[in-house]
Amino acid sequence: LFSHSTNFNHLTGDALAISLKHGIALRDADYVQIHPTTLYTKEKNERSFLISESVRGEGAKLYGKNMKRFANELLPRDLLTQEIYKQMERDGSEFVWEDLRTIPEKEVREHFPNIVEHCREAGYDVFKECIPVVPAQHYFMGGVKIDYKGKTSMDCLYAVGETACNGVHGKNRLASNSLLESLVFAKKAALDISADNRTAENLLDEPDLKEYDDIKTLKENYAKL
Repeated sequence: LFSHSTNFNHLTGDALAISLKHGIALRDADYVQIHPTTLYTKEKNERSFLISESVRGEGAKLYGKNMKRFANELLPRDLLTQEIYKQMERDGSEFVWEDLRTIPEKEVREHFPNIVEHCREAGYDVFKECIPVVPAQHYFMGGVKIDYKGKTSMDCLYAVGETACNGVHGKNRLASNSLLESLVFAKKAALDISADNRTAENLLDEPDLKEYDDIKTLKENYAKL
């Protein structure tokens, strides 16, 4: 049972590589969702803090370097990302500006305390200035192909969460739907597993785990798949 439901990272990549190695069917492996607004920093490895879509839903605005709006902030993620990249190219910039000052301060403090604090730690006061944001890879929409019960193409193997692809999201998952998806499909998988009278002892030979001792070499090989 592969189970992973956070941002796309090496764990999901390893699961897909293992699946390829063993001939397990994948689906939509080219679908990677982009989050339009992560807090920009010059340290690329630190560009993982999401400025929630809810902020724009509450009225936050996006500006180019001329401090003028360039897009409808409520566009779907993929379309807004395209507009942001276009503006960055026009500006010759690595980011655009997001303005939370358009939202009442009390509302920002109550609804987005983590964003306020993280920006403060990064050196930005969201109540006095705009913050730099940039699109970033966010969620892997493809994965190990499963049916509505979480079954993969390999007998007795189930996949749940970001590792799995059941097709319910299409290319453009809505915010937080992955949490509900994981709950629903995990339950369906558990019920299907519990209804199967077969046991692992009757299905599989004792696995040889020696090939998994050298983790470094495994990861290098997975990266080539």
